[in-house]
Amino acid sequence: MIILAQATPDAASPAIVHDGKEMLLTASNWVAENGLSFAASLATAIIIYLVGAWLAGVIRKAVVNSLHRRGTDQTIATYLANILHTLVLILVIITALGQLGIPTAQFAALIAAAGLAIGLALQGNLSNFASGFLLVFFRPFQRGDYPSAAGTEGTVDDIGVFTTTLTTLDNKKVIVPNSAITGGNIINFSANPKRVVIVPCTVAGTNPTDKVRTTLLGAVIGNPHVLADPAPVAVLADLGENKYTMELRVWCDPANFWPAQFTLNEAVKKALDDAGISGPLPAMRIVQS
Repeated sequence: MIILAQATPDAASPAIVHDGKEMLLTASNWVAENGLSFAASLATAIIIYLVGAWLAGVIRKAVVNSLHRRGTDQTIATYLANILHTLVLILVIITALGQLGIPTAQFAALIAAAGLAIGLALQGNLSNFASGFLLVFFRPFQRGDYPSAAGTEGTVDDIGVFTTTLTTLDNKKVIVPNSAITGGNIINFSANPKRVVIVPCTVAGTNPTDKVRTTLLGAVIGNPHVLADPAPVAVLADLGENKYTMELRVWCDPANFWPAQFTLNEAVKKALDDAGISGPLPAMRIVQS
């Protein structure tokens, strides 16, 4: 004989209902006894955070202005102010948590204990932080310069704690990790007070070099982006079979490099055409059958 026993969940219902009533009673008693004090503490904590965040912003702005008045570079001033702003915010948050009754000593100990694990997990960010420190204080470039680094180039908008922001010639914003910049070669096109613009021109070997040189130098006359000192030159850069390359080399301010490059390209093309200077003939390939 098989006897089937049917479970009777209703038997446990009174215990569950009893426990639920006790929890509701306990919660209502806590709200009655501590609700007002907790609401006051919560409001105080929110006020502390809002005032502290505002104060952190004021301190950041004051530090930047103070360092500027002392002649400190803008990049260094902004970098130091950002670090101070972050530290003040951390203190404000800990103070607000303490107002809620959270033991801040244990909270700080928890942060310290988790620091190692977080540091291991964020090794890349720590490397970026250290690299940002190197970029700010060794200054391979500064805000407003035009460097090439980490496979990109552009005008430096900001050197942050972890990343550097560049704006490219076509107005794209590129955010580069600081460690990627310090981990490779850095070319700063704005470091020196003058830059050289080179316009190479390959012409047929039958063109007299004096005529080509005179034509290239004539294309520079009247260009507002070119410096008179050092004087422009046209040099024979390469000899080939039935052709040669002559380079026009002029000097300009770093800020005028691209305008000088573009206007000279167009002026040189027009001058060579007007002078009747021919380009190299295409190579002939003879196929024997």
